[in-house]
Amino acid sequence: MALVIVTVSSQYGSGGLGAGRIVAQRLGYKFVDQQLPTVVAKRLGISREAVSAAESASASVAERVLRVLELGTPEVDASQGGPSFDEECAREVQQAVRDYAARGNCVIVGHGGSAILGRRPDVIRVYVYAPRDWRIHQIMSGHDVDEKTASDEVDRIDRRRGEYMRHYYEMEWGNPAHYDLALDTSTFGPDGAAALVVRAVELRGE
Repeated sequence: MALVIVTVSSQYGSGGLGAGRIVAQRLGYKFVDQQLPTVVAKRLGISREAVSAAESASASVAERVLRVLELGTPEVDASQGGPSFDEECAREVQQAVRDYAARGNCVIVGHGGSAILGRRPDVIRVYVYAPRDWRIHQIMSGHDVDEKTASDEVDRIDRRRGEYMRHYYEMEWGNPAHYDLALDTSTFGPDGAAALVVRAVELRGE
């Protein structure tokens, strides 16, 4: 079977992370998620937490700057013509995604993987979504929080993910035109969604 890379983008609370992990397990692929901040941290000579703070789609720009300063990571002054710290991290994340993709047979969750790799014959770009109410209840049960907290988090993180993709890739996050598969986990569940992705990989690799 030919080498295949799967990228998974997902709405918050839709179970995209779990579905991606199942796909990797069933195919015997490398599962790439938290490894990316670690790789970037080593390349930049900073802490993994600083990278996560800079890249976090769940924080505003101001929140990210404050978190980076708290971690003792110097900001690059964009007014002096250099890239900002966030831009440095984004550039290194992009290279790390390409490096993992070059090895093939991996599942890359989040980090703009679908936009970084784009439409390629060896890439299957997956978007995982579900109705807002369904996702809110998933967050409530999974994180033991009340409905208002879950609702606020769903809206905030989805909004930040959309802003991240527009800012760095000029891409409308969640637009079906940017993906090969769009799967509703309220219909299929994470296991069912994973099974469909596995079948797509098998078809692509034939």
